[in-house]
Amino acid sequence: MDNYSVSDQTADWQKYTKGRSYNHQCKPDYYTTVDNNIAFASGEQWRNVQANGMPTPVFNIIKRAVTFFVAIITTNAVAAQCEPLTYAEDDNGDVVDPQMTDDKHTSDIATSEIGNIFHKVGMDNRIRDALFDAAIMGDVAAHMYFDPEAKPYNGAFTDIKGEINLELVDGTNVMLGNANNPKIDVKTQPYIIISGRDTVENLRDEAKAYKQKQSDIDSITTDKMVDGMAGDAGKIEIIGDDYGKALYLIVYKYDKTTKTIKVSKCLENVYVYKDIDTGLACYPVAWLCWEKQKNQYHGRAVATGMIPNQIFINRMFAMVMYNLMMTAFPKAVYDADRISGWSNEIGTAIPLTGLNPGDSITNAAAYLNPGNMSNQIVQVIELAISQTKESMGINDALTGSMHALNYRAVVAMQTAAQAPLGNVKANLYEWVSDISRILLDMMGTYYGKRPIVIDDGKGSKTKEEFDFSVLKNIWLNVKCDVGAANYWSEVSQVETLDNLLKQGSIDILDYLDALPDGYITEKQELIDGIKARLDAQQQAQGQPPGPGPGPGQQPGQPQQPPQQDNTQLYLQLEAFMKTLPADVQAKLKSMPDQQMEEILMKLMQQAQGGQQANG
Repeated sequence: MDNYSVSDQTADWQKYTKGRSYNHQCKPDYYTTVDNNIAFASGEQWRNVQANGMPTPVFNIIKRAVTFFVAIITTNAVAAQCEPLTYAEDDNGDVVDPQMTDDKHTSDIATSEIGNIFHKVGMDNRIRDALFDAAIMGDVAAHMYFDPEAKPYNGAFTDIKGEINLELVDGTNVMLGNANNPKIDVKTQPYIIISGRDTVENLRDEAKAYKQKQSDIDSITTDKMVDGMAGDAGKIEIIGDDYGKALYLIVYKYDKTTKTIKVSKCLENVYVYKDIDTGLACYPVAWLCWEKQKNQYHGRAVATGMIPNQIFINRMFAMVMYNLMMTAFPKAVYDADRISGWSNEIGTAIPLTGLNPGDSITNAAAYLNPGNMSNQIVQVIELAISQTKESMGINDALTGSMHALNYRAVVAMQTAAQAPLGNVKANLYEWVSDISRILLDMMGTYYGKRPIVIDDGKGSKTKEEFDFSVLKNIWLNVKCDVGAANYWSEVSQVETLDNLLKQGSIDILDYLDALPDGYITEKQELIDGIKARLDAQQQAQGQPPGPGPGPGQQPGQPQQPPQQDNTQLYLQLEAFMKTLPADVQAKLKSMPDQQMEEILMKLMQQAQGGQQANG
């Protein structure tokens, strides 16, 4: 792979070579595992498998599983929230310490700017891409860097330059100095290496900008070191287009003297720049594993454990297909002394000689009955598929294929089915928090005093001048703010609002105001009309205008307590329904939900009473 001897290589390139050697020593080989996983997920599932003339069908369970998992995890909106170390208000709502007010304002500014950066880089899509990469390859990194020439808000503020950008980096292109620990901080990792490929022209221009010697600039030439790129496509490049590429390394090291991160960029035998002080206190790299593994920084992918099962399922299907191709159609057998030649053409007569009176034609020609394939083969294939899905947590509840009493039972069962993904979600939320802390460090280091657009979350945006250097001297707690699942949260919210309105716990104005958009057209006009009628009624009664009592609620009437959560009850009813005969289940399913619940409740109580009597 290397073009130069060790003596001619840069010191950082030698670290990279040792990192690649570590990845090859992983069992199985890390690069081979990643390439196989990518191939299988994309449907190329017969690589390195001998077909021996059989069909090569592909039933891609891996892709379906990964798609399901990523879709489920990303149903929850993720954002970053910054909080000051201390903040308290007295009984009157006044801040206890004036200094806390400044800290709270700083944390609000930081939260807004992180939200702005997330919006700019398309964080929702980046999270989805990162989860796909981690599920297939095992791990992925987020690399943050500062572009001093970029203009924020597309140049809306003409006197401000410099933007923070984020890019995803394949795990194959990241080397940690302490490879036995996936945690990235200055106490754990002595250095971090990020590799990539760029055009020779760009690399030469960058070296020239950093005033490198012309001889070093001229030594930057095209290479073919693509072995470390992920997947088969990463190893294929355009040849002969006058834009050759070369492999480069970005190396971050922690300087204990300055207590800052220094960065270098090099090729195999030359530096583009070296030991530039970034001013950062933490590495601008966040590491995400799908499933953490003991004593190594690489994660374990979903695809890794599924490949043996996937190969078995494909090969069994191939053998079934091959058997059908060979034996499913009957073969003709005929007496060559009586029939000179056989033809399967439609309508073609077949001459027959030597047939004595009373002889059966079957004595001269017949079809052999095809062999019967054992039903156990199909059963084994179905069992392998179902057990593979079940072991991964892909069941009917997760896919939405089961019948449920109502949406609340569906939500309860899907929530229980998603429990195995809890560790992956925790890894994702930690990753987003790490990215947010890095962004705080970069804002405090590079931004200086500049305007920021603040979104109050209610549709109003304001501009404010802020000195971001204060972020270097303040501690902010950063947490990942996880929103409710988009679809089910809306359905649950509407159901809850319906119940509250029926109970008289809220009035119609509260109901309409809290109702999600899209359920009622011209909702605001309806609210304005109701307010106008209520104000007119109150003025006619000599009362000051204001919101009136809710439907079914008299003035001064105490509110009824909200209903208890019946999730456990619905799960019990669902389990009990499965024990009933099929015809009874079909009849119950044809009833309205409320009637079905009442009858099921009575039947379950009767069954429980009978069991107690027998006991």
